[in-house]
Amino acid sequence: MGLDQYAGLRDSNGEVHDEFYWRKHAKLQQFFAYEFDRQKPNAEHNSFIQSLGFNGGQGGVEITEDVVKRLEEQYQKGYADCKAEDGFFWGHQWQDEAVQEYKAQDRDFIEWCKKQLQEGRKIAYDCSW
Repeated sequence: MGLDQYAGLRDSNGEVHDEFYWRKHAKLQQFFAYEFDRQKPNAEHNSFIQSLGFNGGQGGVEITEDVVKRLEEQYQKGYADCKAEDGFFWGHQWQDEAVQEYKAQDRDFIEWCKKQLQEGRKIAYDCSW
């Protein structure tokens, strides 16, 4: 059990088809949890576990140009504003190590997002933990 994260193209049914996959990248999850709350401010968090952030089955995060811009800013700062204070399932205990481990993949992901958005594709991030 733990945090599985994925991003990719979103089909007409709203499903996200994986292009990128991360495992327990807590700071990236924290970033997208902020974005989820920004996009869906009235989403329910009715259990202790949900208080840690959104989870699969809630529609994920639509990745827009603004989201990519904020993500790139956080990436450049080492996700300094995205510290996971909790998140047993997220691997918050080694979140700084995960930033380093996924550094190249995160850069590729940001560039991929820019290209997909330029081509008019719908892309999204989702998770399961």
